[in-house]
Amino acid sequence: MKAKQSPMIVNTAKTDGIITPIKYARTKNGKIDLDAYKGKKGQIKENNLTIDVNIVDSRVRYGHLDLRVTPVSGDGEVWVERKNILIHNDPAMTVKENKVAARTFVSDHDNNGAKAFSAMNADELRALVTALVEKERKTQKA
Repeated sequence: MKAKQSPMIVNTAKTDGIITPIKYARTKNGKIDLDAYKGKKGQIKENNLTIDVNIVDSRVRYGHLDLRVTPVSGDGEVWVERKNILIHNDPAMTVKENKVAARTFVSDHDNNGAKAFSAMNADELRALVTALVEKERKTQKA
C-alpha cells in the first residue's frame, strides 16, 4: 500500500511572468508545516506600497500555500499567496528546516545512497528523474 502524499504545491509566475523558487517549511514527515508560519511577520508590496503584516493562519488551496494576514497598523485581514509575502525569519530558511529537508530522501539511481532534494543541483535532479522514469518503465514491462 502506498503512503498518502500531501497536496502538491504549485509555484506559479508573478504578474511580471517570473517564477521564483520558494522553499516551504516542512514537518518531519515532509508535509508543509502550516503552523510554522503562524505568528510570523512579513511585508507585502502592492501598488508601490509596502505593508507590514502579521501572519495569523495558513492553508493549502488548489496547490498554493496561502497565508492569512492582518496589517500591523490598520484593520482587516486577507488571504495572500505565499509567493507574494516577504516573511521575516522565514521558517523555511531556519536550521530546523534544513534538518527536516535532509530527511526527505530519494534514493540515487545507482542505489548507493540517498540525497535530499534540496541539496541536488539541476543535473543531479535530471539524472534522478531519468533513472526513476526508466525504473518505472522496467517495472511496468515486468
